[in-house]
Amino acid sequence: MALGLFPRRVVERVYLTYDRGLPLVHLSRETASDKDADLVASMFDAIEAFMDDAFASMHSGAVRSMEVGERCHVAFGKGRWLLLYVMYRGRESNRLEDRVIRNVHELESRFAPLLRSWHGDMDAVEPIKRVLQEAWDVPEEHDTFRPTLPTLPEPEA
Repeated sequence: MALGLFPRRVVERVYLTYDRGLPLVHLSRETASDKDADLVASMFDAIEAFMDDAFASMHSGAVRSMEVGERCHVAFGKGRWLLLYVMYRGRESNRLEDRVIRNVHELESRFAPLLRSWHGDMDAVEPIKRVLQEAWDVPEEHDTFRPTLPTLPEPEA
């Protein structure tokens, strides 16, 4: 079998959102994109939530991935606070999907104090971004988004 038939998997983009769609991190192999990373992250969040709701009645479990175009996949990992989306090219991979799920749980465990009380300070998520860059070997996108977020209210005791 020729090697060209099954190209190796390449992670192209990593999106991390907080609490149902608030973008935290976007990593990309591309130097620039004409697509707003905030919008793409929110779109993936909405798609994942819709698919989970749609398939819940079938008792089929959570949606772990989807195919976008030819040999382009998005693997989802969902935790208590975080949603991780990894876009990759190549053959579909259950192993990579499992890795995404493990990674989101590791992030939540390691950064639980930050995530539990996070109020919109993007500088506070820099350590999470560095962990994702190392884990997925994807650099931060040039001119990446740094949304100006309103400060979230303190949680009531």
